[in-house]
Amino acid sequence: MDRFPTFLLSEERKKIENPEKYIPFLISKNDTVAELGCGPGFYCQYLVEYAKKVYCVDKRKEMIEIAKKIAKNAIFLNEDASNTSIPSSSVDVVLFANSFHDMKDKTKVKEEVKRILNKKGKIIIIDWKKEGTPFGPPESIRMSKEDYVKEFSPEFKLQKEFEVGPYHYGLILQRESD
Repeated sequence: MDRFPTFLLSEERKKIENPEKYIPFLISKNDTVAELGCGPGFYCQYLVEYAKKVYCVDKRKEMIEIAKKIAKNAIFLNEDASNTSIPSSSVDVVLFANSFHDMKDKTKVKEEVKRILNKKGKIIIIDWKKEGTPFGPPESIRMSKEDYVKEFSPEFKLQKEFEVGPYHYGLILQRESD
């Protein structure tokens, strides 16, 4: 395992971005959750503890193989977030944890989110602050809170912001009723 996935699953990461501090308050035992762009399963390993059903989706097979080792009882899909095999209207929560900013066809990904989410579904976004940090993706590809609100509007509205850590922010976008 090279340095990249190793850090993504490390205790160092957990010190700056600890899912156990906020996931229990964002996910319920009755939720079906889809993490799109799950990488090596850092969030999946916690989601399976709090949700009824978890889909861990990543287009990189090597990341899915790593995730399978740490997130038992999840459904692993080696698929692109813009075209999954998740049944329509079957998901309560879509999680984008440091992933949406990297997705090539954001329009298709948003259409897929609308397809898989149920009518009362929500999107949880955890991402890097759009400012200089000691590490993380280039600032040029990061998205601000306002970028996300605009990106998912008008179908979704900002319901809540939550604290993640010194370099990240958290948003909950609620689907607007049809």
